[in-house]
Amino acid sequence: MKYLFIFVVLLNSIAALAEDKSSNGFLLEGKLVVIDPYKKTHEKNMPMGISDDGNLQKFTIGENQYKVPGKPEKYSIAILLQDNNFVWVQEFHSKPLKSFTWQLGEHKISLYKEILRKPVKGDYILSIDDKDYFFNNRLAQITFIFNDEGIESFDVSGMVASLGLNRAKDKCEQPSDGSESDTSDEEEKDSEETKCKPPES
Repeated sequence: MKYLFIFVVLLNSIAALAEDKSSNGFLLEGKLVVIDPYKKTHEKNMPMGISDDGNLQKFTIGENQYKVPGKPEKYSIAILLQDNNFVWVQEFHSKPLKSFTWQLGEHKISLYKEILRKPVKGDYILSIDDKDYFFNNRLAQITFIFNDEGIESFDVSGMVASLGLNRAKDKCEQPSDGSESDTSDEEEKDSEETKCKPPES
């Protein structure tokens, strides 16, 4: 009876080890919000993860799963700048995008437009957690570098990192040549609270 008990315990231990092995990998929940050129919002789940049951490894990105020969060490997403107005991201949308925000686990990745004092390509800013980047080429790439728990770090190519010196342009700032700034955009009219103060005499 004693040997039978030991045998059952051993079987349970082997089963537990097998379960741990099958749970190798990670899955980061993701929520993607995309704005298209017509200012329409599109939302979808955008998880990323790796599963490994000891015999078969799979990589998950969004709604897609791919069989892989081993645990991938990294994965890259390309961002193509088109006409300085829109971007293409194959994994996100089948059409051009104006901007996006991707909450992936504890990480936040967003691409948006903002007019800066020193113009950058497309007026686009890529923000990954607390670091900003500007397009240096038309094609940029975000590489996710993995460890056993998830994303270890990011590598960004085709862009330059912001040094924090190029701030948003003050809409009340007058051009250096003394001419009046263009405020003809009817979509962004100032309210009484946000109107620029007249220059002091």
